[in-house]
Amino acid sequence: MTDHYYTSETENVGQFRCETTFIPSNVTFSTDLPASFEGRAEFPSPGVLLGSTLASCMMSLVSVVAARKGVDLKGMRVLARAAESSKGIEKIELKAIMPLEGSHPLRAMLEKTALSCPVRQTLRPDLETPIEWEWK
Repeated sequence: MTDHYYTSETENVGQFRCETTFIPSNVTFSTDLPASFEGRAEFPSPGVLLGSTLASCMMSLVSVVAARKGVDLKGMRVLARAAESSKGIEKIELKAIMPLEGSHPLRAMLEKTALSCPVRQTLRPDLETPIEWEWK
């Protein structure tokens, strides 16, 4: 394998902080540990990014399914919170805020679609990922 095979590079820049670069566009972002793990908590932690990754995957998948049915979900938001302890990430709580009425005919299908997100399917089976839905 060559370095061109990879899509990101993460470097330890000291003080428990990492910098990750998305290689194709050279976009860089930082992560930090929470204060409870001796970090400075100035940037998202890896646990926060895992929650964001799950939220982004769910939202992207739901948006694609809705678009195929002619429904635009612009304005949809997903809040995520990774509940962390000394044992690791115990739960990722999500709240999906939908720009559609609660009576929308696609509601059940969109909620079911979120549960089939590939990132969610990859997480360990005992990691809870409850989703609260808020419809317009």
